[in-house]
Amino acid sequence: MAWFKVDDQLAFNAKIVAAGNEAMGLWVRAGSWSAAQLTDGFVPIHMANAMANGMAKECGADALVMAGLWDEVDGGFQFHDWSEFQPDAETEKAKRKKRSLAGQKGAAARWGSKSDSKPHGKSHGKPMANECDWDAPTRPDPTRPINTSSGFAEAHPDAAELIEWFNAQVTQNGFKKPSDTKANRDAARLLLGRDGISTERAREVAVWALADEFWRTNIRSFSKLRDKFETLEAQMQRPQRGSGPATFDQQRIQANNDLFMQIAESTAGGEIWNGDSLNRQITQ
Repeated sequence: MAWFKVDDQLAFNAKIVAAGNEAMGLWVRAGSWSAAQLTDGFVPIHMANAMANGMAKECGADALVMAGLWDEVDGGFQFHDWSEFQPDAETEKAKRKKRSLAGQKGAAARWGSKSDSKPHGKSHGKPMANECDWDAPTRPDPTRPINTSSGFAEAHPDAAELIEWFNAQVTQNGFKKPSDTKANRDAARLLLGRDGISTERAREVAVWALADEFWRTNIRSFSKLRDKFETLEAQMQRPQRGSGPATFDQQRIQANNDLFMQIAESTAGGEIWNGDSLNRQITQ
């Protein structure tokens, strides 16, 4: 049995409160389904609709996306930060396999005395092959994330290189090198893969964030970079104050100041206008 972990402060979580009770029910139901099906927090759109059970979209899936609990992705929805709080699919598969093998061994020990009975079926005394043999080697699924750091670089070289570069930028800012965690590796893999962000774009946003007075102290792991990526990019692209066309009020103030400057320059010696007079320029 797989378990879907829920924080004991769920009822008072700001995102849950913002989403509403109906969306909260969908979130819990979809989370338990994903844990059981080992989808690593991905909910296909047809399953989301089925579990919503006629619920208005703005009260369910849309509310969860708006609250930041779900990310809308190709083909459905992705639980936000699933890997930080829930066991990944590969780990859960290993646990299930271990439990299955233990059960088989227990059954063999319990019923071993009956192993001398005559063979059944068409085997004619030959042991029947077990088509579901857990010990048989299986071909790795290339779409599944590699959860060990030793194999991550080989499976996702671009993501591994981007993480290494990002960690170097963080240390140059005087902070401790980020830990090599699954959350950070998954964040880099998903940013480049599922989010469709290019390496160049990711570096550009990271450079800006790590140079910003506020964000440089808050973006110190790749998982945090991905979590805030849209906000960071929006702020990076926002025009700086004074860089755009002057407003009507700004033009009026400048015109008045220019007039005062002309008066001062036309006055003999310019004595009524000097450096100390700057504070008396019209600013309103």
